[in-house]
Amino acid sequence: MRSPIALGLDFGTTNSALAIVDGDGAARVLPLPGKDGARASYWRTVLCFEPAADGEPLRISAGAPAIERYAGSEGVARLLQSIKSHLASSSFTDTTIFGKRFRLEELIATYLRALRAAAPIDLGRRVVCGRPVRYWGAETEADDARAITRMRAALALAGFDEVTFAPEPIAAAHAYAARLDRQERVVIADFGGGTSDFSVVEVGPAIGARVLATSGVALAGDAFDARMIDAVVAPALGKGSRYRVEFGGEAPVPAWIYNRLRRWHHLSMLKTTETLTLLERIADGALDRVGIDRLVRVVDEDLGLPLHGAVEAAKLALTAAPAATFDFGRPGIAIAAAITRAGFDGWIAPELEAIDAAIDQALAAAGVAATSIDRVFATGGSSLVPAVRGALAARFGAERLVGGEELTSVAAGLASMAART
Repeated sequence: MRSPIALGLDFGTTNSALAIVDGDGAARVLPLPGKDGARASYWRTVLCFEPAADGEPLRISAGAPAIERYAGSEGVARLLQSIKSHLASSSFTDTTIFGKRFRLEELIATYLRALRAAAPIDLGRRVVCGRPVRYWGAETEADDARAITRMRAALALAGFDEVTFAPEPIAAAHAYAARLDRQERVVIADFGGGTSDFSVVEVGPAIGARVLATSGVALAGDAFDARMIDAVVAPALGKGSRYRVEFGGEAPVPAWIYNRLRRWHHLSMLKTTETLTLLERIADGALDRVGIDRLVRVVDEDLGLPLHGAVEAAKLALTAAPAATFDFGRPGIAIAAAITRAGFDGWIAPELEAIDAAIDQALAAAGVAATSIDRVFATGGSSLVPAVRGALAARFGAERLVGGEELTSVAAGLASMAART
């Protein structure tokens, strides 16, 4: 028997949201428990693991409750972020947390079960789940297929056994179509945490969304964050420095450590016995002892979440002003740096070029020119970055650029698509 509601799930790299279409025919985002008892329209896609007493199971929390539990753990808990970004990887199958091994599908299912339990209604077993045009890290069709297979398995473990996958930019198109009283030809630009997806569609109240072409590139907000990590954080943590080794020689601090810092889903995996042992050895002979001590603290105390918060705060400040201060402070760590919007735009120039090329691809595949586009609907958190909006405005005209509900429009569109099936 089918669920009486039409459910859409936007399981995102950074944030996740649920939406339904029920008896009134309109899509609405479901409220979730937020900070200090407030209600939120989305959850951060994070898991918090707390060690248990002998014989007790691990305590695992997700979303907003996970962030509160982690903040109160005084560095004892472990936080996983951006778990969606592992889906296409053939090299990542499982990880060990406090002595317990978890498959990737189990980690995602744990998050989804918590999301289900936090919803104010029974979600049933049927769902339309969003997917990027191209999963992060997917280099072949086999990689994308692996991601879908794993995601389907995780959904089944979480109680969803009637699953349809829909491209996230198409879902955003359905959300935009619900606003219209006329037909338009639009570009849907969905900027997520791990991927940027584009669709050329004809939308309207009578036709919903008619897809002309899609394209995608496996970079977005996390890639922007990585550039700020490279430019501001990594140098303050000893990147490029050297350390003394046996017999009086010197060696560079391994670059792979800083490459892991660039990605939130890799940073959370750095805290291993092997890595900590290596860092202790580097610290003993470090020529930049202050920077390496900071690095050790970031890894040992699993400071990915507050570091992510500092990066997010700096990006947000640059949306409103041409200059800001990057500020990350914890006991034993103080990183402060003046940053400018122009500097940030320069850091992310390669990503902006790749995004521009993906838009070119979508327009070419649809056989339309930029001048024939009526509107550009930009959604997703990274659509608020001034350089991103500026690039869209330069190509299509600022007067054609629209947005709104950047973090929940995909979920609403997925629910609308569920109502049509």
